This record gives sequence, structure tokens and C-alpha cells, in this order.
Amino acid sequence: MKNLQVYIIPLMIVFLLAACTPAATATPVPTNTPLPPTITPAPTIAPLDIQRTLTVGDMERSYFIHIPEGLTSQQALPLVFVFHGYQESGTSARNYTGFDQIADENGFIVVYPNGSGSSSARSWNASGCCGYALQNEVDEPAFVRAIIADVETLLSVDPKRIYATGFSNGALLSYRLACEMSDTFAAVAPAGGVLMYEPCAPQQPVSLMHVHGMQDSVVPFEGGGSGIQFPPVEEGLNTWVTLDGCSGEAQTEQDGILTHTTYGVCKPGISVELYAIDGIGHSWPSQYVIPISQTVWEFFAAHPKP
Repeated sequence: MKNLQVYIIPLMIVFLLAACTPAATATPVPTNTPLPPTITPAPTIAPLDIQRTLTVGDMERSYFIHIPEGLTSQQALPLVFVFHGYQESGTSARNYTGFDQIADENGFIVVYPNGSGSSSARSWNASGCCGYALQNEVDEPAFVRAIIADVETLLSVDPKRIYATGFSNGALLSYRLACEMSDTFAAVAPAGGVLMYEPCAPQQPVSLMHVHGMQDSVVPFEGGGSGIQFPPVEEGLNTWVTLDGCSGEAQTEQDGILTHTTYGVCKPGISVELYAIDGIGHSWPSQYVIPISQTVWEFFAAHPKP
């Protein structure tokens, strides 16, 4: 019996030690974790400053385009039309409005079309005015559509963010395009011009920002003029208020020489506004007096097509 105990006790100790020893951890099998896909940056579009020529009907037409740096081919970009005044050019409108710099800072395309007629008397057919373009019934909407199609060969245009501004005869054209091409333009900002196109029956609402110098003697705020008899600014604004379904009291704010009026509450996403500038005659307001071009862009950016 004593000898049996000699063998049993060591065996029990071995079993107890085995029971207390933790099980061996299995060595993990390495797995092949896929790497995240490589993201290829969208190609950058080369900046561009060039005049382009188009044939529209039987006429040769031209426009200047400014494409800022840093835009990519995958972006759908806003497009702003800037129409010059009577006897001016796209280049002159480019110089006095300063939209190139604003486009650079905000990433949009800007085009400066040239009216028709001689180089010293270019004009737009804006209904009721002016010169060669009116006399020859030039098809301005066809020219605008041709520009959009041409720009789209260079980059992608956002169809909900196409806008037009212009001075004097170019302002009248902006109104005409809002009437005739409401399916294309989200907002317009005429300066120093009035609504003369008849009948104005846009199929879709278009936001309007009207700019006018209160000392304008060529296109007087109250209507009239020494040559063409222009209707009052308020007459066109009232028409647009009706077209855009605006209701309620107009709200007016005064800031130095600037009086800003918002005409009630319009259809969703739509606004009708007036920027009346004291001490300014028939001219595009200088950026050193009031940054109206920047204000125009901010209005556009806030009013894409609903």
C-alpha cells in the first residue's frame, strides 16, 4: 500500500497542474485585407480667356469667355451672361463690370457676348430698342442657345444655374430672355434698362434683381427719355411681381446711397428685388462706389431654378 501511494500522489499532482494550465491559444491565420481603392482626382480644366465665333442662321456672331482656374470636368458649373450696352462690346462690359474676378473667387463661367452691327454701334434686339439688331429683327435667343451649346463642348453647365445680367440695351435684353427663355434662365439682373418686351409670358418663374441709378436721364426711373420713351421702372417690376406670384408688403432697407426693396413673398425659391442707387446716372455703378457686381452674383447664387 505504501508503494502504491508513492505512484498515485505524483500522478495526481500532474493532473492538477494540467487542469490549471490555460489552453494554448491558436495562432491566428493571416487574412488578406483589401486596400481601399485609389481615388483618381478629376481632371482639371485649363483656364481660358478667349473670343469664340459662331454661325447663327446666316450671321457670324462672337462672344468672349472666361473660365477660372481650378475647375474640374466633373463639376456642373454656373454660367453667367453679361450683356453690354448700346454701342459697346463684350470686352467693354468685361472691363467695367469686373465679373472675371468674381468668377475666379466663386468658381463660375462668365461669357460676354457681342451684339450685332458695326463694331462702333453694336446693339441687341430687345424689343423697342435698339439700332441694327432691332431693325433687322436679329434672333437673340438663338444666339444665346448657340453660346450655351458651345460652352458645353468645353465643360459641364448646370442647367439650374444659368443667369443673365446686362446694362442699358443689355438690360432690356435680359428682360426679354426672362420672358422668352424662362425654361433656361433661373434669374436675371438688368441694370439701367426696363421691361419693354411684349407680350411677356414666361412659362416658368424667373427671379429678378433690377438695378437703377436714380439720376439716370437716358432711361429715367420714372419713365420717358429724350429719344425712346421708356416705361417707368416700377411698371416692369409690378408686372414681374404678378408673374412671379409675389404677395404681401414690400420691404425696404436704406444703406447710404442704396435703397433695397424686396417685393413681398413670391413663389418658392423666387424673389423680385430692386436696388435703387442715389447719385448714379446711366452707367454700371463703379465697384469703388458700390460693389453691385458682387451683389448680382450673390443674388444669382441664392436663386437657382427651384
